Amino acid sequence: MYLSHYNLNQMPFQISPDPKFLWLGEKHKEALAVLKYGVMNNQGFLLLTGDVGTGKTTLINALVNSLGSDTFFINVSDPRLDKLDFFKLVAQSFGLEGTLGSKLDFFMSLKKFLHKAYDSKKKVLLIIDESQKLSLDSLEEIRLLSNIERQDSKLLNIFFVGQNEFNDTLIRPECRALRQRITIVHNIEPLNEKETVQYVKYRLNIAGTQREIFTDKALSKIYSFAKGYPRLINIVCDRAMLTAYSRDLQTVGPKIIRECSKELSLPAELRQEPRQVAGSIRNSLSRVARVAALAAAVLFLALSGYVIASRFLGDQGLNLKRYYGIFFRSEDRSLSERFPVSRVTQERGRSSPPTPSPSQSPADSGTQPALEASKGADVAAGGGGSPGPATSEQDNLFRESKLVVPFGYNANDLPPEIIAKLDELSRFMLRKPDAEIVIRGYTDALGSTDYNRNLSAFRANVVKSYLTGKGVSPSRMRVMGMGGADPRMPNTTSEGRSGNRRVEIELVARKP
Repeated sequence: MYLSHYNLNQMPFQISPDPKFLWLGEKHKEALAVLKYGVMNNQGFLLLTGDVGTGKTTLINALVNSLGSDTFFINVSDPRLDKLDFFKLVAQSFGLEGTLGSKLDFFMSLKKFLHKAYDSKKKVLLIIDESQKLSLDSLEEIRLLSNIERQDSKLLNIFFVGQNEFNDTLIRPECRALRQRITIVHNIEPLNEKETVQYVKYRLNIAGTQREIFTDKALSKIYSFAKGYPRLINIVCDRAMLTAYSRDLQTVGPKIIRECSKELSLPAELRQEPRQVAGSIRNSLSRVARVAALAAAVLFLALSGYVIASRFLGDQGLNLKRYYGIFFRSEDRSLSERFPVSRVTQERGRSSPPTPSPSQSPADSGTQPALEASKGADVAAGGGGSPGPATSEQDNLFRESKLVVPFGYNANDLPPEIIAKLDELSRFMLRKPDAEIVIRGYTDALGSTDYNRNLSAFRANVVKSYLTGKGVSPSRMRVMGMGGADPRMPNTTSEGRSGNRRVEIELVARKP
């Protein structure tokens, strides 16, 4: 309707997932790279989660379009079927031969198909969208499909795509066997304000114009309404451009965005907004009051302690300056014990390299398989550095300054012996919202610099993805691909190279 008014070639903000309008921010590029790696290297089970409207379907389409002709894939968009109907749908989509009258018929037919595909150097991908709708019984049946494999390779890649609540399902005790088989985990978050602006301008550019149709203040209002969800961004932008067209305006300002936001909101949502604002104000005042009360209590205790100490120790006791020095230094020591900063971090300071974007590579160079179990205790504990928190009921997680996750040769799976430590770390992070971690990936010295840096970043993201699946917010985890830097052991031996293929996790205090 308004195309000629804005000199556009096509509608820029349709909510249908048109590949021409695919915009990949850093989050989406990272997700696409990791998921494509999982498919191309037959990693078995993959998981992509995100809130409603974050662009999961768009990302699936991008992944499918990036796959070559050597990949068979089907997309089950509604998994709410009984077992036999689900099997029949999969069989029909893959073109399986024979009549399927039972689960055994399907299993044998699928096994024959997968082995034939493998012999033809083809990969097979089963995408299950809306996975949060799967029952526990259906999840167990799907897990059993992964048992069709060869000694050296997985024959079927199963890609779960679901809303965030699917993560809660997977961590239930009934799903622990399936959860341990998921090797690639990624969670999509909404766009931030900067990404929202880039997204809007990109779609307008694809539609045929580079003109600034939305003012800066209007773009800010769009983000306030949509909260970074692409689907809501499309809806409000389309409505705003239509409104501006009806008023013969060439530019959309913040007033139009406010009007459209109200028109697109339900009555209950409009009534709820003032309550949320009032509630936020009350919460802020309550927090201020609690902080003031706490400060008064600390001051009272400090003064009481000084009076008592002075009375009992007399002139030879503590003077005021010394007393407060001891008092507050003890507080600082307590803080540093909870959030240790390793000697390595202090020495690096600002010279630490930036986090590269992860890419895919098959494995480390080297000649030895995974690190021997006899070295597991030393590797898992980490080495050197300043004292860190210890694993205990007192919330001290590490015995050394870092937790080190070893990776074997030609493998990107988390070692089974480290899962318990990562689970403990995730529980600690959920109890301590003011804690953050830095995840650094390392490789041996063989291979090119770029190769090793990308591989180390990918393995660090594997650890991050596991912790995300356990409920830890990605914003509290920083990933760094260090490549072959800072070897723990000489790279001149296979044993040394095995020890250097690792991911280090360091607990740090969140910056104010």
